[in-house]
Amino acid sequence: MNLLSNERNKEKSFPVYSSQTKNKGLAGYHSDFLFENAITWTTDGANAGDVNYRSGKFYCTNVCGVLLSKDGYANVCISELINSVSKKYVSYVGNPKLMNGIMAKIKIPFPSLEEQHKIADFLLSIDAKIEIETSILQQLEKQKTYFLANLFI
Repeated sequence: MNLLSNERNKEKSFPVYSSQTKNKGLAGYHSDFLFENAITWTTDGANAGDVNYRSGKFYCTNVCGVLLSKDGYANVCISELINSVSKKYVSYVGNPKLMNGIMAKIKIPFPSLEEQHKIADFLLSIDAKIEIETSILQQLEKQKTYFLANLFI
C-alpha cells in the first residue's frame, strides 16, 4: 500500500482496488496494472462476497478474487447477478471468506450477451444518475450551511 498514490498522476495512473467498501474499493493508484475489464470480489474479511465490475486496466490487492472472460461475460450485468447471490456462499467460520473454489461453483442464470450489455448500460446509467444527484445534494448542503452561517450578519 505504501507504493500507491492517493491521486491519479502520470506515473501512477492505474486504479488499485481492495476489500474496502469506501470509495467503491479504490485504495489508490499504481504505476502498473494486472487486469483489464474484469469482475472482482472480496475474498476475505468483513466485506467477503462483495462483487464489482472493474472497467479498464487496474490492479487489485491480495484479498480480491478476479473473474476474467475473453468472450465479454465479465460485465456489469454478470457482476450484479453474482453479487445478488454471493453472500449466501460466504463461510462465516472465523474470518468471513469466499474463496476461488467456492466462487467457481456459484451458478447463476443469465441472459444472452446482447441482453447483458443492454442491462449493463442501464445499470451504469443509473449509477451515473446517482453520482450526479449525490453531487447536487452535497452542493446544496454546502449552500445551506453558507446561508445559515450568514443569516444573521
